[in-house]
Amino acid sequence: MHRARLSLLLPLLLAVFVQTSPGQDRTISSAELLDKLHGMWLGQLIGNAAGRETEGLYSGPEPNPNPSVPWVIKQAWDADDDTDIEYVTLHILESCGFDCDANDIARQWLDHITPEGIFIANRQAWYLMRDGYRPPHTGSRHYNPHWYSIDAQIGTELLGALSPGMRQTAIDLAGTFGRVTNAGFAVHAAQFYAALYAEAFFEPNVPTLVLNALAALPPDSRTTQVVADICDWYRQDALDGVLDWRAARTRLYDNYQGARSFGRYYNWVESTINTGATVLSLLYGQGDFEQTVQIAVLAGWDCDCNPATAGGLLGIIHGLAGLPRSLTDLNICGDSYVNVARPGLPDADAPLPQSESIHRIAQRTLALAQENILRNGGRLTPGRFTSYCHIPRHDSPHINTYRPAILGPYDLVPAALDAGLSVTAHASVARFDPTRDRNNLASIIDGLIDNSYNGVKPYWTNDPADPNAPAEAWFEVRFSSPVLLAGVTLYGGDLVWSHINTYYRDEPPLGGPLEAIDVSILRDGVYLPPGDIVLYTPTSWLPIYQTIAVTFAPAVADGIRLTCTPARGGRFVTILELSPHGAILPSPDAQVAPLFRR
Repeated sequence: MHRARLSLLLPLLLAVFVQTSPGQDRTISSAELLDKLHGMWLGQLIGNAAGRETEGLYSGPEPNPNPSVPWVIKQAWDADDDTDIEYVTLHILESCGFDCDANDIARQWLDHITPEGIFIANRQAWYLMRDGYRPPHTGSRHYNPHWYSIDAQIGTELLGALSPGMRQTAIDLAGTFGRVTNAGFAVHAAQFYAALYAEAFFEPNVPTLVLNALAALPPDSRTTQVVADICDWYRQDALDGVLDWRAARTRLYDNYQGARSFGRYYNWVESTINTGATVLSLLYGQGDFEQTVQIAVLAGWDCDCNPATAGGLLGIIHGLAGLPRSLTDLNICGDSYVNVARPGLPDADAPLPQSESIHRIAQRTLALAQENILRNGGRLTPGRFTSYCHIPRHDSPHINTYRPAILGPYDLVPAALDAGLSVTAHASVARFDPTRDRNNLASIIDGLIDNSYNGVKPYWTNDPADPNAPAEAWFEVRFSSPVLLAGVTLYGGDLVWSHINTYYRDEPPLGGPLEAIDVSILRDGVYLPPGDIVLYTPTSWLPIYQTIAVTFAPAVADGIRLTCTPARGGRFVTILELSPHGAILPSPDAQVAPLFRR
């Protein structure tokens, strides 16, 4: 525990004049910018190396009990996916420019990335690119079963570093590259980190950085929720003058993995829990590089990725010159970055492994950052010993939510509730547990058709108590009085899978997607087939979170049932929403309601 201070960080001591007047350019010398970029790359490498030995080991209710972890300082820094995806991105932007498109990104990935050394969503995206898919489909929850994971946020911090003082530019770039591998709240986490990095060139106070970046997040994102919670807990903790990061870590576990998580925790490489751990380390580290990285490692979960992100941010704030000499002394800390898994980089004709100096990588980053400044309305001016970058101020940046357009009729459920009818959900396996999404059948009629922002888990018909139960499942929506039914849309759920790094299309799922359905309407206790059925299905049964629409001749009924067969031999199905369409029958003195509400 450490005594709280009113001022958590001291201003930078480097003598560079920074203009802070509202609406005016901010100025930084190219020499300081290079020093900060060098500090960013080395800070990430130091943080990453410190956490590798315990990666994933402390992913339960208790963090690493040790007071500290040993520093691993290297003469030759071997790369892994915490830095080498950024290393590839640096090359993509140098080769294809800041306006590179999905085909450019995919081509460069296939040229310079192999399955070796990439994992989770990165590997699934690579497999999808190999099969002809392009971003953002490669990160979509419809194709990438690990869309929720940490990959985007550990591979895009560079984009903030390339956008000094330009938070909106950083956010937009991180959105483009983040959707290569992820979607929804996981991309928001990448954009949040990019905003932190971009502003850190001019704002040394970590709480201010976090709060400013938080303001750019979509209000309904799970990333927003976890960052806001950490900030609130930190604020409450500081009131008594004593900070206890382990107590905050307990609250993070309880709310995002444990009893109060609604079952929305995926695994130790998910985005949300690791975003929380990283923000926790930044706030409780109080701007001190060693303290911040140590907390990020000890907190657990993906504890080589989180200290890499935190270390890179502190590297920008302090610059290489301000990092601890005990860690960066040239007698122990080398300047060699060893690319062990990304073919053709930096030399297209040389075999792996290849080496490049960190200083040279920082210089390449500086050149791109200056290009980015110019293309965003900034300017460069010469000085006696260095040039100066003048950067337009970005006010009130925001994250474009990219919500999918929802076309067609609204469902019948809210119309029935507005009319005073009761609506109930039924299923072949029916559980009503509001504390766990998977077991709350009522959720299939709550109107939620896109969980990429809040992380809600779809309902499933898995019955662990009866592994021999029939795989066929049915779902039903009943109304307390007859209604006019004319169709139904099923919003399918996720893929439940026992694999991680194999291609999901090559391995049978435990359950999730559907491959056949049958529709019946319920009238006076009898199930009947509706007339003139038209079924609209995906072009493939493999996509996850698929939408299946059914229309039929309008008919008066008390309910509707869909019978589903799991795809590819799965044992159960998952479903996000079942939305009947139609109209409320009029009372004797009312006009007929329209068939569809818009």
